[in-house]
Amino acid sequence: MTIKTPTYEPGQNINDIQKKYQIKKVIKLASNENPSGPSKKALIAGEKVIQIINRYPDSKSKNLRKTINNYLSKSFINENNIMIGNGSNEILEFVARRYLNNTSEVLFCKHSFLVYKIISKNAKAKIIESKPLMMPGKDYLSIDLDDMRSRITNKTRVIFIANPSNPTGTALKVNKLTKFIDTVPKKIIIVIDEAYYEYAVFRGLKSAINLLKIYPNVIITRSFSKIHALAGLRIGYGLASNKIVNEFNIFRQPFNINYIAQEMAAVSLKDSAYVTKSLKDNDKGMKYLKLNFDKLCIPYLDSYANFLTIKTGSKTVEIYNKLLSQGIILRPLINYGLSRYLRVTIGSETENKYFIDKLTKILEFTE
Repeated sequence: MTIKTPTYEPGQNINDIQKKYQIKKVIKLASNENPSGPSKKALIAGEKVIQIINRYPDSKSKNLRKTINNYLSKSFINENNIMIGNGSNEILEFVARRYLNNTSEVLFCKHSFLVYKIISKNAKAKIIESKPLMMPGKDYLSIDLDDMRSRITNKTRVIFIANPSNPTGTALKVNKLTKFIDTVPKKIIIVIDEAYYEYAVFRGLKSAINLLKIYPNVIITRSFSKIHALAGLRIGYGLASNKIVNEFNIFRQPFNINYIAQEMAAVSLKDSAYVTKSLKDNDKGMKYLKLNFDKLCIPYLDSYANFLTIKTGSKTVEIYNKLLSQGIILRPLINYGLSRYLRVTIGSETENKYFIDKLTKILEFTE
């Protein structure tokens, strides 16, 4: 059976909504961006680098890789285990280009990040989707590793696991991942996408980074778009064996990361005070939204990220459009097979309050 690849649709543009509805105030809670904006130290660094953008950037991102290596501080990781991508999406694409073709299978859970499906389809691989956990509770719609294991065949070449997952926000403990990987043939590449790992760690979940010491077939990807608020610069990084990194460098364009992105990412990574404050603000906003969703009797998935996925049922499209008309952009999840859900980014305190006030009024007229 051929699986149709959906088109990735980014969150709607603020300017477009302003023009469409003739309104000035628009808040975007659709793309899981950090509402605080980038680190001030990173912004200052970026302004300095602008002066030399007539020059090509460092093709190997040596300073950034050194900064990441120092930040990770792991004896089993050195700069040769680090690759820099034009967003972590580019590294995911390297995986597809290197390991997938028209004779191979790729495996990931249903409702996973759409990019997995897009890059796999482009590589002409057969897409296999495992079922999520369906038992009510905190693990609802989380990855069912037992079901995933049952779908591995001798044609499986890559397994994508987002942890935390997008758009559900659910997460897996590292001990469960370890037990799963122990049963997977070593020839299969396992990608653990940790774009939201900082938020998960703040909630007490451990990163999977130590798995790199044990499994040479594991790749970990991370992003500077979320907690570091550098989404507009498109920069991320991957961690893997020297062999895998060297293979990926064959596909990498020589100047794939611009000067400003390299410098701002390096400075932001060292600004621990900024990251800590952003995490605390996110936690506060998460609690505020959960409290109000409970009051409004709106179910939501347990999230380890900077967003909540809420169940709005048969009124989803109506609620989404009414919120748009009020200047509030959320993310519909039709393309993810979750047509009765909306994803809400944790915004600033003001944005969260504005959203809840408008949602409460809308729900009064959609009963």
